[in-house]
Amino acid sequence: MITVRLPEPLRNGHETLVVTESVRTLGELISVLERDLPHFADDRDELFNFAINGEMVLHGEARAAIADGDEIEIVVAFSGG
Repeated sequence: MITVRLPEPLRNGHETLVVTESVRTLGELISVLERDLPHFADDRDELFNFAINGEMVLHGEARAAIADGDEIEIVVAFSGG
């Protein structure tokens, strides 16, 4: 079971999503989210980053290992200057 904390644009009334499917990498989890969350796939590359148990994933997100009990947070990307 993986808990995914959702940002405001994806909440649709729920702050978290619990994924009970067996997923071993963030890439596999992203495929589940693209299937189950409306509009996630449309904006993912530009708007969302990921943290696994509080640690931001900056490179190689598709290969990042996850395990049962992990908490994934989808973080809305921001920039400034």
